[in-house]
Amino acid sequence: MTRVHRFLLLAMFATGVAASVPADAKSLVLEEFFRGKTVGKGVFESKIAGVYRPFTVTLTGTWNSKTFTLRLREDFVYEDGERDSKTWFFQKVAEDRYIGQRADVLGPANVRTDENGDLRFSYVASLETENGPLLLRFDDTLTQVDRNTVRNTAKVMKAGITVGTVSLTFKR
Repeated sequence: MTRVHRFLLLAMFATGVAASVPADAKSLVLEEFFRGKTVGKGVFESKIAGVYRPFTVTLTGTWNSKTFTLRLREDFVYEDGERDSKTWFFQKVAEDRYIGQRADVLGPANVRTDENGDLRFSYVASLETENGPLLLRFDDTLTQVDRNTVRNTAKVMKAGITVGTVSLTFKR
């Protein structure tokens, strides 16, 4: 195969790959999507524990362009009436990376953009229960469906075993 043939073959392959990616596809940018008010509807489910907890969460995001930090307040209302609030601070450290912190999260959460433009991060949270604190690992993936919708899926693990899932859709 000549150099020209290899080049043409490579060019055809590259064109085919580019054509398979939607023209409007782009990476999820936290400070763009979550600035202002966003509402999410979702459910935490644990078949092991027999738990199914639908909830609504209202997010209020404030971007500080001087510190490159998104403050994201989450106000949860569960179907059973329980309420909870949490506040994330995501500092943008590169075009495709953030460091996240929250009061109940042990250590920083490294947030990165994967090859599909989704945001992925993993963290350990200390959740208060009637029997004391419970440490759980969350592996989250945030996927931008369209300009007004982001889907969040998470595996919830204890000692490396998946004990539950979170499925959540955010709308602007």
